[in-house]
Amino acid sequence: MNPAAADPDAMMRQWNEQIQAKLKQADEMKQVANAVSVTQRSSDGSVSVTVDQNGIVSALDLTDAALRKQPAQLSADILGAMRTAQAQIAAKMQEAMAPIIGGDSATMDALMGGYHERFPEPPPVEPPARPTGPSDDDDFGGHNFARDNKGW
Repeated sequence: MNPAAADPDAMMRQWNEQIQAKLKQADEMKQVANAVSVTQRSSDGSVSVTVDQNGIVSALDLTDAALRKQPAQLSADILGAMRTAQAQIAAKMQEAMAPIIGGDSATMDALMGGYHERFPEPPPVEPPARPTGPSDDDDFGGHNFARDNKGW
């Protein structure tokens, strides 16, 4: 028979110690989770996106080269870097939580499962299609009358 079961005071002390240990562990987990962030750069390095533990963008850095890009390409680079960073949150969180959670695989699986659901691996990034043919403001069908030797 368990000696603590015979003594209600000892049993209450044991429960209290367990509760205090779990509260301390939860506090540690919260502090560590709040410090997790992931930064990802675009393939050419012109865009850098940092996301916090919730996948929210906390920093966006653009170089001069990024500002010279076409809007569609810049948008694709920003979203691609953001989604790649978000997809890395689960691994970063697992790395940070492992020393605290230890061998409690059920808790780790529950915590990581939510991240994998919210932030799946992004699809491969395809460059935006370039427009073909004359632009909308080209009223002359691509013909350059300034270089035409026919005169006025």
